[in-house]
Amino acid sequence: MPPPNLMTVEQMIKGVRNLLLDKIRPYRYGDTSLIAALNITLNDARRLRPDLFISRYGIEVPQYEEISGAVIPVEPSFRLPIEYGIAGHALLRDEEDVQDSRANTFILNYINMLTGQRPSVPVEGGTPAPRSKPRGSGPPAGGE
Repeated sequence: MPPPNLMTVEQMIKGVRNLLLDKIRPYRYGDTSLIAALNITLNDARRLRPDLFISRYGIEVPQYEEISGAVIPVEPSFRLPIEYGIAGHALLRDEEDVQDSRANTFILNYINMLTGQRPSVPVEGGTPAPRSKPRGSGPPAGGE
């Protein structure tokens, strides 16, 4: 049983699966992928907010290898930003271009909730939307 104010890896991944709408087996996002996203997000959170880890848990950010009852040293008020970060990283690694916008939303909210500031440059990526041909760019009239 984790300390009353801390969350386990299993609880965090369950929360992320809810955000990703990935609650039915077989999961679209595998356990290994979400654990990697958790580790990346915790390291990034340390970069953005080192005070969340230094004063109470030391300099090292824990890394996890499996979904378990291991405790994640994140205070309750920062659980949701961490879940958003994990979901954003998972969606960025998705092969579907349509997920890029959703990933950007999660990552921007993660950064905003951790730092209280909106990033000045949005996270971008993915395939650009198809453009229509400009007028007069087709074959010449008369089939030539």
